[in-house]
Amino acid sequence: MMTNRPLTVREDDLATKVRSLFRKSDFRSIPVVDRERRLLGVITRKDILGITSTKSNIPAEGLMSIPILTLTPAEDILTAMRRMAEAAISTVMVVESSNNMRLVGLVTVQDIMNVIIEKGFTPKKKIIEEIMTRDVVTCTPEDHLPKVWTRMEETGYSGIPVLKKNKLIGIITRKDILNSGFARIQREDEKGKGKFNTPVEKVMRTPVITVKPEDKVEDAVRIMYENNIGRIPVVANSRLVGIVDRSDIMHQYADN
Repeated sequence: MMTNRPLTVREDDLATKVRSLFRKSDFRSIPVVDRERRLLGVITRKDILGITSTKSNIPAEGLMSIPILTLTPAEDILTAMRRMAEAAISTVMVVESSNNMRLVGLVTVQDIMNVIIEKGFTPKKKIIEEIMTRDVVTCTPEDHLPKVWTRMEETGYSGIPVLKKNKLIGIITRKDILNSGFARIQREDEKGKGKFNTPVEKVMRTPVITVKPEDKVEDAVRIMYENNIGRIPVVANSRLVGIVDRSDIMHQYADN
């Protein structure tokens, strides 16, 4: 199930190189290793979005954090799924053993969903309405990227639906902001002024993939997997009524 010999960076690689790798890949986290491929830490998209131009030349070791969870190759899929759901992470590093931190692979939620589909696992709850988050954090197309990034920081959400006159018209994620070239937005444009004063509508993804409250959880799994997306807005009668993300999905299978 795991990805063998995943993309990595060394502890002395500069932040500019790491940011470039995130833009070119779909990984949400990149491991930091030493010359012997021992796992030292991990850098996430959130970490990259948090750097400023004055910090763009710091090494990876200045950005990384210690992984809150690692797996070993011998662990079974259900244990991996449960541990990832409990830790609320979408990527986990696989090390040789509990006594040997040499990186041998990584497992993503995308990998987990592939197994869920192939094995025909059954979720605890069957309908989207039963697992969706109803109080959805949103933004407008006129909001500027620094404001949206701050909202992501405050809420912990990595993707936010975009509403115009209460109608869903798009969605914006950390990946979209990173790919747009406006990654250095924290603290440089806190007042909404300057060269980072870019509106959401210039970066957001549209049209939006959605589901209905009465759709099956299995349908959401397949949609997320086939489109490699982390969340799906839930729409009823052309109105946004909720959102379901990978964490919601993982809990339905891990807790079953």
